[in-house]
Order: sequence, then C-alpha cells, then structure tokens
Amino acid sequence: MASSAPSRPAYLSRGTFRALFVLIILGGAALRIVDYPHIPPGFNQDEASSAYEAYCLALTGADRWGNVLPPYFPSWGSGQSVLLSYLSAPIVRWFGLSVFTARLVPLILGLLTVPLLGWGLRPLGRRTTLLGMLLIAIVPWHFMLSRWGLECNLVPFFMLLGCVFLSRGLISGKRRYILPSLLPFALALYCYGTTALVLPLMAGMLLVLHWQRFRQRGRMWLLALLPAALLALPFAIFFLENQVLGHNLAWTDRLPFSTPMLPATRLSQVSGGWLSTLRHNLAFFANGFDDHTPYNKMQGYPLLLLPTWPLAIVGICGAAYVLLRVRRAKGRPSSEQIVLSIYLCWALAALPLLALFVQNVNRFNHFYLPAIVLAAWAAERLISILTARVPGRLLWGCLLLWLLAEGGLAAGHYFRHYKEGEIREHFNAGLEEAFGAAKSLPVAQVHISSNMLLPYVYTLVFTQYPPRDFQREAVYTIHDGVYDVARFGRYVFHKDALTPGTPYGYLARKGDIPLDTHPAHRVVWTNDGWEVGVMEGMSK
Repeated sequence: MASSAPSRPAYLSRGTFRALFVLIILGGAALRIVDYPHIPPGFNQDEASSAYEAYCLALTGADRWGNVLPPYFPSWGSGQSVLLSYLSAPIVRWFGLSVFTARLVPLILGLLTVPLLGWGLRPLGRRTTLLGMLLIAIVPWHFMLSRWGLECNLVPFFMLLGCVFLSRGLISGKRRYILPSLLPFALALYCYGTTALVLPLMAGMLLVLHWQRFRQRGRMWLLALLPAALLALPFAIFFLENQVLGHNLAWTDRLPFSTPMLPATRLSQVSGGWLSTLRHNLAFFANGFDDHTPYNKMQGYPLLLLPTWPLAIVGICGAAYVLLRVRRAKGRPSSEQIVLSIYLCWALAALPLLALFVQNVNRFNHFYLPAIVLAAWAAERLISILTARVPGRLLWGCLLLWLLAEGGLAAGHYFRHYKEGEIREHFNAGLEEAFGAAKSLPVAQVHISSNMLLPYVYTLVFTQYPPRDFQREAVYTIHDGVYDVARFGRYVFHKDALTPGTPYGYLARKGDIPLDTHPAHRVVWTNDGWEVGVMEGMSK
C-alpha cells in the first residue's frame, strides 16, 4: 500500500455522502433503540451493581460501603470502575432507579459513537468514512454493548472521543481541538482498569511518531495535559495505593474523595500461569474473539462480521508499512496518515493485554474499534488497487451486500430469537417481578436464593434499599477478596443466618425448592423462572 493515495474516482457526491451519513446513523439508532430496554431481558449482576452505586451517589455522595466519591468502587470486593455510575447518578436521581435508567447512558453513548466516528474519519475520505460508520453501526459487538449497562462498555466511546480531538489537534494545530483532546483519555481511566495499561503505550508510540508536531505547539499541548492530569489524579492515587504500595498513604484521608483499599485486586483474580494465559488468549484471538458468553456474542454470528477481522489484519500491517515509509523518508505525515497512526497505536497498545491475563470480549474492548477503523481503510485501499482489473463499483457492491446481509441476519436473530435464549437465565429474567412479590410477604425475614450471582446486589436494586440503612445493617465477611453478605434488614442470603424458630419467606429459582421440603412451604407467586413463597413451619 503506497504512502500517497492514487487518484480515486468520485463515486460519491457531497449530497450522496450526506444522505448516506444520515441513513447509517438512523439505521444504527434503530438497532440500539428498538425494544429498549427489554433486550437483553432481565438484568445482569454487574449492571445492577453499577446502578445501585449510582443510586447511592445520587442520595448520599458515597458508594454502597460509605466511601465518599471514590475513583474506583470496592463493589463486590475486587472493584468496579466508576464512570458509568457517576454519569448515571443524575438520571437515577431525576427518574428513579430502574433497568431503563441503568441502561440509558450506554445507549446514549452507543448512539453518539456512530456520527462521532464518521466525523473522526473524514480525513480518510468519504468512502472509508461511510464504511467505518456502517461497520460500527451493524457489528453485533457494538449494537449489543450499547443496549445494557456494563461499565467497561464506555471505554470505546471515550477513547474514540479522545482520538478524534487528538487527530484534529495534530492536523490543524488549533486551540479548540488541542485543549480538550486529552480529557477523554483521562475519563477512559474511570471506564475500565485496562486503560491504565493501554494508554501509556499508546501515548509513547504517538509521541515518537509525531514529536515534531507536538513540539511545534508544545505550550498548547502542555496546557491540555494539565487538566487531564488533574482529572486522572484520583485514579492515579488509587492505583498507586492498591497496585504498588498495598496500603493507604497517610495524607489521603484529607482529600475530598476516598481511595479505598480493595480486599482483592481484579488483576489477581483474572491472572493465571503465563503460558496457559497466552495459549488461551491466542486461541481467543484466532477464533474471532469468541468467549462463549451470550451477553457478549451471539453464537453463530461473528463479533465483528466475517470480512472485518481479516481486513483489520491487513489494515494493521498496511498502516504500519505506510507510517514506517513516511518515517524513514523523514517526510511530513498527511492528515490521512495522522488519523491512521492514532488508531494503529491504539490497536497495537491493546495487544500486550494478551500476555498479561485471561481475556474475554469485555477485557479486550480496547481493540475492536481501532480494528474496525483499520479494516475500513484497508478495504478502501484494496478496492482502489484492484480497480485496474475489476470495476470498483462491483467490488464495493459485493462488499456492502455481504456486510448488510450478514449484519441483517445477526440483527434479525437478535430481535427474534436472542431474547428467548440462554440470555434469560444469565440475566435472571423475571427477577424484578419476583422481588415485587417478595416485598409483600407478611414475614419478618425473607431468604433470597444464592442460585444467582450477587443476590444481595439484586435485592438492593429491586427493593431500592436506602444506602445508609444497608451500611448500618449489613452483616458480612470477606472470603477470597469477595464481600459475602449474609443479611441486611429482613433479607437473608445464607440459611444459617435466619433467625431460628420463626417462619420465613423465600425467593428461589423455580424448581429449587423440593416438593417434600420440611418445613412445608406455600407458594404465593410464580413465573417462568422464579418462585416466591412462605415456609409455614419454623426455621431451624
């Protein structure tokens, strides 16, 4: 792939480009909004945890454990990133705590990602811009993540926002792009912890590639760095205390925010042997990022659509070749090459994660968006090269028909069949209605089934339990770095924490209570997945 673009036939007029730009935005919006928030059905335990933290922040300015404005939540023990909860807190305060409000921020950011990417890719040409937008609009990875509230799913948007302003700042040298360009990267630290590993590598590579441009406007870039550094400071202190020192610094208790020590670090929980980790991750990489989790991927439908992954490999190799040629020639990179370099450095900075800990779709979410950008660029360049032998319109038509057909099949499966599949059990569909019935039980204590992850968190969310009451009443221990909550208020999560000699209610998965249970039980409510009732005898 040559460093200078050959003459390209003007297939797209400005009017056609604008019409297609809007059409792709509308199509992407439909994939994210239709039947919101009911697909995926139910509620994931991680999004329930983020939602309750938003509720606590809105009511008290602290997290569920009473830490004031923390840069990272202790959450269930190994911690959870905070930005989703901070952004959701005013929404929850104004409109209440619900599945709808818990998923609203990811939806909004998912909708904004499509036009933002289009604006950011304009230096790569109209066709590359539209192809990149089309891919991000219809790939299952992105429209699925836009529809539920996992905190790490905010990473692609804020990294993209930073990349767009950074590229415009490097190309134009204008203050209005440079000054805000580093703030989104600082915010990305609060989306997911892997950003602390990816961002320094990405920054180092870009400094090497564009040192002259940074130096030309050095004072302006330093001014941009100052607010970004201040914004990142709470996270940096938290990271230093938890990942390096292993204890709180003496002076941090005088700060306006808390830097809580975690019972266990996330990295310690997902790390394995170096060789086994690498083998697992290479298989994950080679299999098109299939982690066999229904909330990340629909089985039978590639995460990024079939042509995207091979095109991304071509794009990574081709962009690296182009940039190396420019660097060796000591030339001044074009606007197109500046944009390419930013997404290439982002993608390359994500690759070392494969050697550090076991990956899944969520943990590797720094890679997919730059891969899509590089795939779109590679497709445009390959078609431009092949037009000497095959009509370009035919090549573009075949590629677009493939993507639209494959994307359409994936979307059709998502809206017709996905919501009735195994995702219902993974997201505990029907549990909210079960808690509605359990709240009305005429008993002093209710046992909540442990046949789900984080049952106490679901209880907090679906009962909208007051945060200060939880902090005062919770009885818990810490096992293997996890907060094991036994009870709070009238809700009990371990049978041995029930008050002896008194009747109790229960909420359990349907079929978990044997018919011959002693003492006898009376079912008062049921649905397809859950059962609520009363143990009419006495608890032991």
